[in-house]
Amino acid sequence: MKKKKRILVAGMLALTLAITSADTQYIFANEFAGKEEYWLNKCSVAQANTQEAQKCAEFKSYYQTVSNDLESEIGSLQNQVAKIQNNMEEVQAGMKQIEDAIKKLDNNIRINKENIETIKAEMIVIDGRIVEIQKSITMRNALIMDRMQNEQVNMGTNMKIEIIMGATDLVDLIRKIDGLQRITESDQKEIQKLTDDQKELEFQKDEQARLKEEIEAKNKEIEKNKRDAEEIKKEKKRLLSVYRQQEAELNEKMRSMQTDMSSIQNNIININTSVLRPQKPSKPGGGSGGQAGGNDDYVPDFESGSMILPVRGGQKTAGTWYYPGGGVHLGLDYGAPIGTPVVAPSDGIVLFASNAYDTTNGFLGNWIGFPAGAGNSIHFLTQVDGITYAISFFHLAKEGFMASPGASFKQGEVLAHVGNSGNTSGPHCHMEVINLGKMSLETAISKFQSTADFAWGTGWGDSALSRTCSVSGAPCRERPETMFH
Repeated sequence: MKKKKRILVAGMLALTLAITSADTQYIFANEFAGKEEYWLNKCSVAQANTQEAQKCAEFKSYYQTVSNDLESEIGSLQNQVAKIQNNMEEVQAGMKQIEDAIKKLDNNIRINKENIETIKAEMIVIDGRIVEIQKSITMRNALIMDRMQNEQVNMGTNMKIEIIMGATDLVDLIRKIDGLQRITESDQKEIQKLTDDQKELEFQKDEQARLKEEIEAKNKEIEKNKRDAEEIKKEKKRLLSVYRQQEAELNEKMRSMQTDMSSIQNNIININTSVLRPQKPSKPGGGSGGQAGGNDDYVPDFESGSMILPVRGGQKTAGTWYYPGGGVHLGLDYGAPIGTPVVAPSDGIVLFASNAYDTTNGFLGNWIGFPAGAGNSIHFLTQVDGITYAISFFHLAKEGFMASPGASFKQGEVLAHVGNSGNTSGPHCHMEVINLGKMSLETAISKFQSTADFAWGTGWGDSALSRTCSVSGAPCRERPETMFH
């Protein structure tokens, strides 16, 4: 019976501990979840007291669970992605998951690097505090010791009795007792301050040790995050190759659908071409604005003799006609950091402009924007050496978007900035150039107003390869690499 009772008690104790542990994790999750960056920053500096230091210890325990969950998530993702073959829906979903995981890892690396720099600066401050506290302790300790030694030498061990017995009268006795009490109280205050200083010294040293451990832990986490990111980027590269092989077919399918003109009417140039007049003097920084109607409409006076490279930074990541790993690619991709300026390659006027989407919402299979998958986009009309060209810019940033329908720009003026919107695998600007031959600006504007066809009849996907300028007359597709200088 006693044995059964002991087993029952032990079982109840284990259950209580399990519930307590689960409750603690639940409390931590409620307190810290969604506020991880705040607590990482807060705990990267010395805390004001032991209670706050304990709170950082609790957060560290919680955050370790979060890190373990991310590690498990990445391991599961790698196993899942490795099984994906040619199913495009699975490829797109896998790429989206990989992008999300990479963003988490990159964000962790960024925060940890910032925290390490904060901790290093805080360590210098703590070192100064420790030196000052140590000086105070040494001073107070010497003061108390000197006073006690002097009193013992001068008055002997029976100091208090000798002082009292040496009083000449009652008034003198009261005065000596009061003075003796004040000396004792003063010593007690100094001793209390000394005790407080010693406690503060120990606390600062504990915080110093904690922050040193934090630096070591964060450096290890950074290296681990980097390794994890490199591993899943290998899977991303493989899936991207699979996707590129079939992307042209998807583009053709998505972009050949009938366009609802009413849904993009506000993004298309609106000029009455029947009453166009010669160019007015352009306004600096993006020009003459082209929303005017009636007799205020005009033909821009283009003076450029050549085109410059629109993306002012970065490098070519994919050329025209084919991706490096295979798959049709109808334009030039220039990879650059988000926010890199995209400028007018020559004097021109904006036929279409839309920045309705978040800068960083890009992933493969994200068909937002116009044409489908372009994300934030601009279609730009220009003339160089008597030839009319229509130039597309896709995947732009929402912020810093200078273009508007009908606005004219001089060569080199900023149109927008590089983003990662729409059907993308990373920040870049995709550019396409359509050669319209000797088509007049009035005709080109009128035609685009009625069709909103970014391809100008040259098509999309594999079929567009039969409409390159090397094998077809205008309208035809040019290689941007040969146009931009």
